[in-house]
Amino acid sequence: MNASSFSNCSRIASTQRGFTLVELMVAMTIGLFISAGVISLFVETKQSYRANDGMARVQENGRFAIEYLSRDVRQAGFRDIFGTIPPTWPATDSIQGWPGANTAPSAASLTSYTANTDVFRIQYDVPTPNSLVTHTNTYYIAPGTSGEPGLQQRRVRVVTTATTTATTTTTAELVEGVYDMQIRYGLDTNGDSQLDSYASTVTNWSQVVAVRIDLLLGSSENNLAEASMSLPFERNDGTFFTATDRRIYQMFSTTIALRNRLP
Repeated sequence: MNASSFSNCSRIASTQRGFTLVELMVAMTIGLFISAGVISLFVETKQSYRANDGMARVQENGRFAIEYLSRDVRQAGFRDIFGTIPPTWPATDSIQGWPGANTAPSAASLTSYTANTDVFRIQYDVPTPNSLVTHTNTYYIAPGTSGEPGLQQRRVRVVTTATTTATTTTTAELVEGVYDMQIRYGLDTNGDSQLDSYASTVTNWSQVVAVRIDLLLGSSENNLAEASMSLPFERNDGTFFTATDRRIYQMFSTTIALRNRLP
């Protein structure tokens, strides 16, 4: 290797110095900004996913609850009057309800109950070839398996044959996250088979020809909404719902005609 080559190597080595402290601090600052941006984007994306997932679950539960109640309530009052085993319950008992109170109505035989939410009960027959099955279904709000309020069903099933009668009672949580249920009954007060008015308290249950159900559902997770929500959901005391947390809430409503009381 000649003298010129050694001179070039020395010159290259003399120019290969490390980063200065200022350069390192600038690089670290830029890296911190980038990391903060990535973390912020991740947090916002995760929060958006949680909110969307919570809303989807609330809507799914609400649709299921409304559909289930609608199908069951439509059957209220069906009596197998042409069967070999006649019904044993009067037609006026096909629907009955209790407005919200601090304690559960004793007539409903409930083991648990969320105060100030409505309770209602329907009854109908399901005929079979050799027996008559009478269903008495009570719907109410009570704490579920998760500890949060849910829509509960108490079902009393009476199977009557020509010689025997067997009764079974079951209670099940139909939908979780149902915080309130308010019921208004459509009344035919003049006997013309037309709906005349709505009332939350009924004295003559044979006049009921329709049921309006309002449900308030909430997400299972908290801290999903940006702020506490308020909804035009009227409660028993005449006030409207205002949340005390940041769950996602939504109200669902439907009106169901009692087919067996209409022409």
